[in-house]
Amino acid sequence: MKHTNTLQSLSDDELLHRLLELTQQSRWGEADLIAHIGEVDHRRLYARDACSSMFSYCVEVLNLSEAESYFRIAVARAARKHPGLLTMLGDGRLHLSGIATLAPHLTDENRESVLARATHKSKRQIEELVAELAPKPDVPSVIRKLPTPPQPAPPAPAAPPAPPAPPAPVVQLFPDRVEAPARPSPPPSAPPPVVEPLRPDRYRVQLTASAELRDKLERLQALMRTSRPSSRPR
Repeated sequence: MKHTNTLQSLSDDELLHRLLELTQQSRWGEADLIAHIGEVDHRRLYARDACSSMFSYCVEVLNLSEAESYFRIAVARAARKHPGLLTMLGDGRLHLSGIATLAPHLTDENRESVLARATHKSKRQIEELVAELAPKPDVPSVIRKLPTPPQPAPPAPAAPPAPPAPPAPVVQLFPDRVEAPARPSPPPSAPPPVVEPLRPDRYRVQLTASAELRDKLERLQALMRTSRPSSRPR
């Protein structure tokens, strides 16, 4: 609460100025952290803590998440080949996920031009740049029916009255833990639509369509095969 009260006492200009300063400090702190990760990884010092890899060390010893560990190790290894990446991360010209996306495609020959084009770009824009550096072929056009959900079973004949319901589960208390009745896991959420750049002017799009849209797409494919046999809808 003391920290919150201190912030509430700041003027709007002071608050914005301090936020900008903290953001800049955190970027340089992130660059310093990644430089240390790279050196520990290079010296294989993670073995001192009985870790089999730098990833294991980051997760088990540094208590970073799997995603945080992956991005930082990828950037740390790339920065050992291209030291300027840490400077760009520290001054805000590149962000962590952008560097991790670019790293596999950087060479001594293209580094200067590619990093100049990636400066202050969003992750989506950097993905489009990568699609230009390493274009992928078009994915085949596929229209398929999703599995039909099971139909409800017909009503069963009248059954005799059900026996009394069992008593509610009891929460058991132990000296060092509490055991509560298990709850059913929530159903998995549907995966988000996939939009992936293949080349600068081509994208892979995946979605769930209605029967009406399916029919329109099939008619479009038939028309395009008639007029341009080698064409497929984008």
